[in-house]
Amino acid sequence: MFLTLAFVGAAQDVLIDPIDPLPVDVQTPSIVLQPVFDMIDANLIALPADQEILKTDFENAVTLGVLTPEQAVAMLELVQWTSLVDPEELTNAAAAIETILAELISGALTPEDDPIAELTNLLNALATPAGTLTAIGKAGASDEVLDQVSSLVAGGVPPGILVQITKKGLRDGLSMDEILAQLDALAASIPEEGEPSAWGTLAHDITGEGEYRDQEQNENVSGNEEPEEESNEHGASNGNKDDNPGNGQDKGKKDK
Repeated sequence: MFLTLAFVGAAQDVLIDPIDPLPVDVQTPSIVLQPVFDMIDANLIALPADQEILKTDFENAVTLGVLTPEQAVAMLELVQWTSLVDPEELTNAAAAIETILAELISGALTPEDDPIAELTNLLNALATPAGTLTAIGKAGASDEVLDQVSSLVAGGVPPGILVQITKKGLRDGLSMDEILAQLDALAASIPEEGEPSAWGTLAHDITGEGEYRDQEQNENVSGNEEPEEESNEHGASNGNKDDNPGNGQDKGKKDK
């Protein structure tokens, strides 16, 4: 279940080759990232839904200027994406990449941070149960959350999924009880045996991560939403968010 250290170590020799530039008038993120999308599609084991999530995350990060196309290719090469055939290794690799991309998009990591080094560190952490707990503990998880994570790892849940869920909850400012509730929901929805690839989709269903990041990317790229307008969007229809403070709690459930 755990990514082996040899797997990570062998991938550390990845060199970032420049992608040939296109004419300025056609350099949209989706076109520039076509080599990345082709690499993602090259893995025939990955579920199409998970592939689309990766593509969206890479495109959002490049659009926001926090990742280069060359770094995107290097991240996939680091986890040896195109050659992964073990479903659990594939799940961990996808979850690790998505975790780093989410931290770049949210600002938890800055463009000055090396995403390749950050991904390498996370993959090494996922290689052992102790490393997984350390990664989550450093992010600020409580002892209760760590105990639940330890129990779920022992029960066969891929560690990358657990890191992905807990780190997202911490970034979003969820309480420890709310994070525990998400982990409980995960435990209650364990995929049937033989369907380990469904973990990624399950994690996104529980956290609403894909929808949340799409909304965040749209707001950041547009750059024309004033703070007052955002408060109106989160509040009642008359623009006074205090009239109905509960409507905007879950950003991932906002209507687009």
